[in-house]
Amino acid sequence: MKKFLNIFFAVLLFIILVLLVIPMASVYLKAPMLLSGYSSSFTMQFNSQFVLLSLVLLLICFLFYRFGKYWRKLLKANLILSVLFFLAQMYFTIVMFSTAKKYNTQVSFSQGLKTSDEPIKPTETYSYLTIYNEEQHIDVFRPETKSSAPAIPVILVHGGAFIEGNRTQIGYAANWFKDHGYTVFSIDYPLGREDRHNWESAVNAVVTSMGFIVKNSKKFNIDPNKIVLVGGSAGAALVMQADLGLRKGFAKSYDSPQPPVPAGVIAIYPPVSLSEIWQKIDEKKNIDLKYAARRYLGGSPTEVPQRYAQLNLIDQLSEGISPTFIIAGEIDHVVNIEATRKFVKKAEDLKLPVSYVEIPYGEHVFDANPNAIAGQIEWNKIGEFLKANHLENLWTSAVL
Repeated sequence: MKKFLNIFFAVLLFIILVLLVIPMASVYLKAPMLLSGYSSSFTMQFNSQFVLLSLVLLLICFLFYRFGKYWRKLLKANLILSVLFFLAQMYFTIVMFSTAKKYNTQVSFSQGLKTSDEPIKPTETYSYLTIYNEEQHIDVFRPETKSSAPAIPVILVHGGAFIEGNRTQIGYAANWFKDHGYTVFSIDYPLGREDRHNWESAVNAVVTSMGFIVKNSKKFNIDPNKIVLVGGSAGAALVMQADLGLRKGFAKSYDSPQPPVPAGVIAIYPPVSLSEIWQKIDEKKNIDLKYAARRYLGGSPTEVPQRYAQLNLIDQLSEGISPTFIIAGEIDHVVNIEATRKFVKKAEDLKLPVSYVEIPYGEHVFDANPNAIAGQIEWNKIGEFLKANHLENLWTSAVL
């Protein structure tokens, strides 16, 4: 019976180690997508936990090999696999700390062991727009402060390929901004469908929400001239479209005052060139999003070229842009990272106020765990961006 149990646990351990080592190797090799992509999400989100797990597995395998009597070759294989898994985790941890050093920000291994805070609940909700016979709502999160000074407003715009999602899918962002003294507004916007295309209405809804906040600035006790737009994925594209659209005239408020351009834009893994969705897809590198593009824009670049020309951010980039912070993952399989790099390079050539951070081995939602080292880098750099552009609330500036 004892021999049977030892062999059973040795085989089970072998299976577990293989299932851990192969995905880690795929992340290191950055391919193929269906393995390395999802594996990267876990690696970046639970880097600290995986280091501890690798140590535990290494110790178990060493003890099995040292004192085990049966299936020595299997026990040796388990020990080798556990060493490989440990080395992989140490490598990714060193890469993350090196990335933090590269961008001159502090991170903590122990903070990565913490769980994420529960999303906070809004203090109030309003309808700011009715379009397509649907009400678009805005959740408000007021900061807990005794100061009477107007707060800086932050508008959060959710992702979802322009066709999915809602204002409640904002993760950690509302918590962070509220804790740092900002008044946070999370918005819905019209989503694309087969029978309606939201290429104009989505960005115009963002601008309308800005106008709604400006119109009610005294009610919300915010500074209407310091609106910060924050979006992830499709939401990141929309906040950048709103900035450029207000400057170039293609984004307008529906029924609220036309707002000023944003004081700052934070774009998390933004799709900056929608035309590239229609290029030949390498399924090892990118997910095919043509179905979403049809719902959003109504067709391909050859069918509706003007729409793509207007919403390709890299093509609209010229002499005017609000201070913009962009962060993206190196092996993003949803957004074309090469296009993002081209956008940043063009902005640098034009001497525009765009700052960029790239997370090595980062997938599309590398920041789902804000306490992970990659998440710490993101939120530390966001804080630095806000402070550098004088967009921190004075009573909370010490923590930025």
